[in-house]
Amino acid sequence: MQIKAVRINDENFKPYGWVMQKPARASDAANAQLAYWDNSFTLVNLNGNGVFGFLEVTRIPLELTMMDMLPESVRIYLSVDAKPSIQFVALNEKGSLKPDLKTLKAFIMEDGDGVVIEKGVWHWTPFALTEKASFAMGLRNDIMTFNGGKYSVDESKVKYFPMGEPVSVTF
Repeated sequence: MQIKAVRINDENFKPYGWVMQKPARASDAANAQLAYWDNSFTLVNLNGNGVFGFLEVTRIPLELTMMDMLPESVRIYLSVDAKPSIQFVALNEKGSLKPDLKTLKAFIMEDGDGVVIEKGVWHWTPFALTEKASFAMGLRNDIMTFNGGKYSVDESKVKYFPMGEPVSVTF
């Protein structure tokens, strides 16, 4: 399957979560040094149990073969190097625990874009369009456990879906 990648914006990403980029409205506070936009996004869904980590992705063939979904937590990818990437997302198919492939989208993130992916939305780690891309990644801290160089994922809090047919993109 092949889908067309589109430049991300607040409106086209709204069904999947929200975009973190410079707001298109006037800042709430400004002076000669800074401009600040208050309440750009909320972490209420993390229930006071949020954690941010550093994520570096390496360019691999742009083929989506797996998706995951967090039924109880948002997932946040904030670019820290402004390198371009592709973010795949799909809504959950009603009455099941699998992505609705009719809603599968590929969004181009660049210029420091970030996303907050709503709980219950299928997605995968961003695909780097350069050699590497770096993100601050946020989610609830009860999803992954690290111990002695190994990690485990709470399978009740992350659902996985192997794609039957790899998905690629056109630009």
